[in-house]
Amino acid sequence: MEKQRKSAFDRLERSGYLPQLRQLAKSLCAPFWWHGQEGNRYKILHNGTVCFLHTGERLIAVTADHVFRQYLEDKSRYEVFGCQWGGSTIEPENRVIDRNESLDLATFDISEVFTGAAGASVHYPVKWPTDPIREREVVLFGGFPGTLREEKTVTADFPFQTFATGVTAVSPDNIKLHLDMPNIHWPFHEREVFNPELGGASGGPVFRVVEGRPIDRLEIVGFIYEYSMTLDVMFARHASSLALDGQIL
Repeated sequence: MEKQRKSAFDRLERSGYLPQLRQLAKSLCAPFWWHGQEGNRYKILHNGTVCFLHTGERLIAVTADHVFRQYLEDKSRYEVFGCQWGGSTIEPENRVIDRNESLDLATFDISEVFTGAAGASVHYPVKWPTDPIREREVVLFGGFPGTLREEKTVTADFPFQTFATGVTAVSPDNIKLHLDMPNIHWPFHEREVFNPELGGASGGPVFRVVEGRPIDRLEIVGFIYEYSMTLDVMFARHASSLALDGQIL
């Protein structure tokens, strides 16, 4: 990251602006995790990320379809099995609106009562779909990487990991975000190692920051579906892939 942008991020971090944005982004999604029991041994099997938004017509939850597929595969193998979105127990197969394997998206019908119990809030974009993202536009994105989770006896803590960077490329199919892990800037944590294992962030949101009066706001523009460690690139689907009713276009 160039020196000028590093200095800008340092100022935003010091002012408290970036921490507030990260906390807001985290509040609009939750870890999608499930666990099984073999004998007396309890273990978390996998996790992803799910985010919550209202299109103006319907409140929906969104994640990557491969996360949901893994959930279904694991559920078929365990007699004692449970799933949670954040702090709420759920059987997401009973709430499916639509799935698309090629776009790697899945949507679910959800209520604000549920999201509140899960410890999350609902994102309300001003309009749906939101305006298309542009190359070089700065976005904030993240999720709940599995390598950071701390398993307890019957639950777990899931740290939310975020990035702020410019959009590398935009195509009709996806949004590409080059992370540049070897040179990533983590304000005021220069001596600490940044987690490079991002499995579990799939389904997480990509937000643009909209300057407004009286306050700035986040606006969702995409959903993470893949991270390539080889290319050091995060891939996301456009928010416009979803119709007002949650169907995948």
